[in-house]
Amino acid sequence: MRDEELQSLIGLCAKCGTCRTVCTLYPERKAEIAVARGKVALLEAALAGEDDGVEDVQEALTDCLLCGRCERSCPNQVLVEEIVMKGRADLAEEIGIPAWKSVLFGKVMASAAATGIARKAGAAAERLLLSRVPTASGLHYRFPEGVGAGGRTLPELPARGFIESLGKREAVAGEVMLFVGCVFDHVFPQVGGAAYKTVKASGKSVAVFRDAACCGLPAMVSGDRASAMACVEGNLRRLRAAEPGTIVFPCGSCLLMFKRNVFSLIPRGNPLYEDAVFVSDRAVDYASFLLATGVVDRLPDPPEGERAGEIGYHDPCHLSGTLGKGPEGREVLSRAVGTAFAEMAGADRCCGYGGTFNVRDYPTSARIGENKVTLAARGGTKVISTACSGCILQMRDMAARVDPSLRVVHIAELVLQALSRDGGGASRR
Repeated sequence: MRDEELQSLIGLCAKCGTCRTVCTLYPERKAEIAVARGKVALLEAALAGEDDGVEDVQEALTDCLLCGRCERSCPNQVLVEEIVMKGRADLAEEIGIPAWKSVLFGKVMASAAATGIARKAGAAAERLLLSRVPTASGLHYRFPEGVGAGGRTLPELPARGFIESLGKREAVAGEVMLFVGCVFDHVFPQVGGAAYKTVKASGKSVAVFRDAACCGLPAMVSGDRASAMACVEGNLRRLRAAEPGTIVFPCGSCLLMFKRNVFSLIPRGNPLYEDAVFVSDRAVDYASFLLATGVVDRLPDPPEGERAGEIGYHDPCHLSGTLGKGPEGREVLSRAVGTAFAEMAGADRCCGYGGTFNVRDYPTSARIGENKVTLAARGGTKVISTACSGCILQMRDMAARVDPSLRVVHIAELVLQALSRDGGGASRR
């Protein structure tokens, strides 16, 4: 490996070990290579030509949830996520990435049409091959234990996505653009619908971003910069051309991509840099938008004492951690459900999803997720709410394993319920 930029980034690490005390993965691995300090040391050796085992370096960098806890705790403010992503990209160029990732990122997720076809094919396969498991979060399909998926459950894929359900002339232009994201369009369309209806409650004209590619984050964090760029480029050009005043993201990971990570792909001097700045400056999380536009002030008063303390909030690593947007979701939630909201045990613990980490090492991902969901349930939480598509996928799977009565929802679904209470009811003053 030879990369001067990567060398300058890792040179800031003092090897103090703070990262080890907060690492999500270390309790599972109990090995130095699992933490940021170990990965930096391995990269230093590789960059110095002292270790030619590039496959071992790639394996070490891949074995990371990118939860950002080490970076946020680092006294030297070492950009660990940037180091890991850049290292993965350098190695992907040198020795490649798994074929399934190339197909998924470059062929499926880069195309809205291909993603829709994949959803329909997946829905048909579920009905034919997998067994149904009813849970409080909705029907799931469970993989048989014998196929190597460890009893993984998947949500029931819909016949139609959220955007597909919109009328051709509905939500095509507006001062606010809603970037629904792949999962809330194709996997959980009810979340896309709830986000759309509650954002419309602001009184502003709302457009839904149609024919969007994936935000590009899954490809980027896997080192596939070419596929990430293919996703990002088209999205940026079309968002810039639409000239929205605000772009609302119900998913914290999609927001992170356009708010921060896009500049790793498109640095200053790139022809798309001004488009990236335009989008980044207008990108806001769902909860912040509802607070800024007064939607929460229009919610009817929730019933006193109803389900007291049963609804908790999970902090997505990208949204609450990296972007610092944790209080906003809690404020919206408390205004929507009142005393039903209470701080959840282990709210800031990573759920263990980590994108393709969940596919690469499902047993470890599941143990981390099971621990989190079990802690929440033991603390009295009966409904876990959050604002990240990956976290919802993971925790619904974990709830099906640990406690099928536990519900996992997006905060937009609870806000929509509140708006619908008593037919709209009297607004809070």
